[in-house]
Amino acid sequence: MTSQFVTLTCSVCGLEAEHELRYTGRLLHSTVCQACGHIVRHEQRDLQSAYLRDLEHRLVSKPTRLARAAVRDPVGFVRGLPRALLRQPLKLAADLWTLVRR
Repeated sequence: MTSQFVTLTCSVCGLEAEHELRYTGRLLHSTVCQACGHIVRHEQRDLQSAYLRDLEHRLVSKPTRLARAAVRDPVGFVRGLPRALLRQPLKLAADLWTLVRR
């Protein structure tokens, strides 16, 4: 899970405060108000459904994205390929674990 911080107005405390946006893959998982701690989460079944649609899109578009990267920077592509091959399954497993354990 990755996080970003943005300033939003909290629907609970009414303050304009920093909120943590938590992502699973490319999907917004939850937001946390840093002023009052209020958490807004997506329903698990909605998040799982959206994640599976996003995963399908990423898998279908992967060959095109790989080809573009290879053309744009062939040496960097070949150099980074072993690391990417090791990292991707770990990222996928972490995302799926986040969805399942909710």
